[in-house]
Amino acid sequence: MVRPVASEAAGGSAQTVLGPLDAYRLGFTLAHEHIADAPYYLDKWPKDWGGRAGLVARAVAKLKLVRAAGVSTIVDLTTYDVWRDIRFLEEVSRKSGLNMIACTGQRFFPPTTSVSMPARTIDGLTEFFVKEIKQGIDDTSIKAGVIKIGIAAKAPTSSEETGLRAAVRASKATGASIRIHARAAERAADNLVVILDDEGLNPARVSFDHSDDSGDLDYFLGLARRGYSLSMDHVHRGTMPDFKPSLEIRAECIKSLINAGFAGKIFLSQDCEFGGSLLPEDEKGWRDKIDPPDGMFFVTRKLIPHLKQMGVSERDIHTMTVENPRAFFGSF
Repeated sequence: MVRPVASEAAGGSAQTVLGPLDAYRLGFTLAHEHIADAPYYLDKWPKDWGGRAGLVARAVAKLKLVRAAGVSTIVDLTTYDVWRDIRFLEEVSRKSGLNMIACTGQRFFPPTTSVSMPARTIDGLTEFFVKEIKQGIDDTSIKAGVIKIGIAAKAPTSSEETGLRAAVRASKATGASIRIHARAAERAADNLVVILDDEGLNPARVSFDHSDDSGDLDYFLGLARRGYSLSMDHVHRGTMPDFKPSLEIRAECIKSLINAGFAGKIFLSQDCEFGGSLLPEDEKGWRDKIDPPDGMFFVTRKLIPHLKQMGVSERDIHTMTVENPRAFFGSF
């Protein structure tokens, strides 16, 4: 079988919060994280820790350690409706030296802020997404570099379908790829690809995130064979008794996909709520407490060494963490 890995020739320019960047300079990329939800964490931030300036300082200090661990780029999938603070993201990117890619899009399930949807039609949402990609976010010149759509259940609601169709049309208009929060445990992508096919979108422009919440290899193979990507970004949750499948099953599915020739369709990340890692323990909420104990270091310190012990090669690790993001985000 010919391995469908991301092409070394894939280039182009990735849109970061500091401006366009040659995609070859993205390097090791965490493709599904949350850094920019600063307003949410500032509500919990101890006032005697220095307010926003103190939060920025602590964030930058920790992100510099992430960079020193070998990470070059973080993709922030915090949409406008869940406390996105684009100025915060730009500031911590500039001060930490990490490339960061912001998203446009919509998450269609709680918890959300009180911000209302910018539009409730496909055309209206498409216009909003395109504006954030081509012109800038929140009256700044900071542009989104990817589209994120959050869909909660097995089948999309009418609003979620509107958002997904808008994302596809914005992707076609701008070149930005789409990352979809999908309920893998219920094979939700099987319902979503019907909409994507109807809109005529190239599967190479789409990643189904949180895919490792399923242990169904047939589900994975069906999507990968059609050209869709799979983000394995909840692997750490397999260590917790309330979450299935286990870490071992999640890791075995990654290895089985690689063995089947689909390293070029996998992303590794950890879906961290980074702000929660900066809070004192008594201020952390449920979501903060289910992030990996290693926080932003889980992939580099735990997952990759574990995969290597299972026999996954350095080449395949490089494909999943460097080549695939280069091809996926370097589309402008």
